Amino acid sequence: MSTYEDRDAEVELLKSMFQVGDELSFVQNEPSKLNCNLDPCSIHFTLKIMGLAELTVQLPPGYPSGDSAAPVIPFMTLRLLSCAQTCGMNERMLSTRFSSWLQEAATTGEPVVFAAIDWIRDELENWKSPDSALSSQLEDLSLTAAKAPVVCLWIVSHHIRSPIKRRLILAWAGELKLGGCSMPGRPGLIVVEGDADNADEYWRRIRGLQWKHIQLRDREIFGNGEYNALRFPEGFSELMVAHQSRFSWLSARGVSSEQYKLVFGIPGRLPQ
Repeated sequence: MSTYEDRDAEVELLKSMFQVGDELSFVQNEPSKLNCNLDPCSIHFTLKIMGLAELTVQLPPGYPSGDSAAPVIPFMTLRLLSCAQTCGMNERMLSTRFSSWLQEAATTGEPVVFAAIDWIRDELENWKSPDSALSSQLEDLSLTAAKAPVVCLWIVSHHIRSPIKRRLILAWAGELKLGGCSMPGRPGLIVVEGDADNADEYWRRIRGLQWKHIQLRDREIFGNGEYNALRFPEGFSELMVAHQSRFSWLSARGVSSEQYKLVFGIPGRLPQ
């Protein structure tokens, strides 16, 4: 794959994750409208992250080089939006730390945009001040979420193999504070449990990626039928489980044979 193909694939994935025109804005024409094989163009865009920060990015010609001996470092600037600044977050300190991180991370010559987004999200998540207005707002949101319905989504894909998709499956579950599991392979299984709004947002993001086939097989509501106890209170994880062993693992978390049949079309059976 050429550097232009690597760069365009990274941008296309961004467009599937973030809403173009709202969260993601291109300063020039979108890459799909440019023939970068003929014109060594730069790609400029801005990205809003968690409603708290804005990342401005310029991907220059030759990025990513794929060569740690001759890396092409993208230009990125980070600024806090007014809602974050009024809550006491230090923009200068965060921007300085981000610049230092970027200079080191980009030396591999590999695509770095998603790593930058993850770094910024982690910093925003980890920023805590007991007396800040933001902490009070987050606490209020947590109380609201506690009163919202809890659901369990069962998502089946033709297969899950892509390292990028596997990383996003984990990252988005963590960002949206969902429990559950991902079982790569063919077929691939994703189960997420948590606040209904967050779970639905997770499914919106997942189905926005490019898949051969993916389907939401069931959406259980906590308290209905057999679903009366949380199955994944420990959080979200990726599991490398043989297909024939999946039901054994799920059964230990309260999943019935009937539920397994609804998802996969065959009853779940425990080893004799």
